Amino acid sequence: MSLCGILRAISYDCVRNISLTCIEPGGFRTEWAGDSMIYGEEKNPAYDHLNAEKTMKERNGTQAGDPVKGAQAFYELGVMDDPPLRVVVGTDAYKRINQKIETYSKNIPKYEKLSNSTDVDE
Repeated sequence: MSLCGILRAISYDCVRNISLTCIEPGGFRTEWAGDSMIYGEEKNPAYDHLNAEKTMKERNGTQAGDPVKGAQAFYELGVMDDPPLRVVVGTDAYKRINQKIETYSKNIPKYEKLSNSTDVDE
């Protein structure tokens, strides 16, 4: 189960005064992908085709998100009377989620017969 799936399950059990929101952030210009990033010494051979250190160093400083504006958006979500269960924050996250929605909207009807083929026969 995904983190957002767990969050959704927990939200059903929360008291009325507690709201949960799964924030799916885009990239923000912090040092997360910069000098503060520590890379493990041992590499798993299954990931030999990836170079996380190179990728992160290339990305660092080019992220679209301003951390101060991101923090403000997170704060606004925190003080909302009726916050969403799930939200994307950042233009890159917004673009990716819309691409995912577009893909899903094509695949759901394409595989309708398969999706609806698993009920118990009466």
